[in-house]
Amino acid sequence: MLVEFRHIDRELKIAREERLNEQQQANRELIRNLAHEIKNPLGGIRGAAQLLERELDAPTLIEYTQVIIGEADRLQALVNRLLTPHRLPSFRPINVHEVLVRVKGVVQLEFPQIPVALDFDTSLPELDADPEQLTQATLNIVRNAAQALSGTTADPRVVVSTRVARNLMLGRKFHRLAVAIGIEDNGPGVAEAVREKMFFPLVSGREGGSGLGLTIAQTFVAQHGGTIEWESRPGRTVFTILLPLDPPRGQG
Repeated sequence: MLVEFRHIDRELKIAREERLNEQQQANRELIRNLAHEIKNPLGGIRGAAQLLERELDAPTLIEYTQVIIGEADRLQALVNRLLTPHRLPSFRPINVHEVLVRVKGVVQLEFPQIPVALDFDTSLPELDADPEQLTQATLNIVRNAAQALSGTTADPRVVVSTRVARNLMLGRKFHRLAVAIGIEDNGPGVAEAVREKMFFPLVSGREGGSGLGLTIAQTFVAQHGGTIEWESRPGRTVFTILLPLDPPRGQG
């Protein structure tokens, strides 16, 4: 008789990740199809508004056409963002810290009042990754952290860290080594209403948010064979991007 013991927490975690990936894949396919259907008539609306504007003399009427054109451009940008994650990654060896320093620079320009600290493990080896996708995935999460802090915390701070993670399961694959990129903030925490669906497209816990940042980040990280973990409570929220260092690389 053979008795086998398994950590049920690990099995539950794998099952949860698989359900999430399946749901996200279905959502992304639906959103992608909708984006394609919206793109062509949107261009027609913008073009018609431009032609109409040329025929108008009254400034007040021209203001209306400018509103139409401006909103069409905004929707076009949203459609482009919906379609962007479907590009397959182009892997090459990169220094993950160079990516994170660039992300910090972008966020500090956008949110100069919120300090972004860096806490790097300089012993990390190069990572086989798509630099543009990794930059965008990390930027989306760091920007979310900065936005969550804006006007909500007396002493706001974001900390971006790197560490080596050892012997972990990503999906159903075992990896000896992985890069753990942590993004921590001391904001109010993730709203209870969006906790179970915050990686879904068009779901946002912030007024005016597009609900695409975490969806795109999750897509890019999954295409690298990794995953995003998180924990949140008032005063401390941490998102951790886990990317395998050892091949083979997943293309989720």
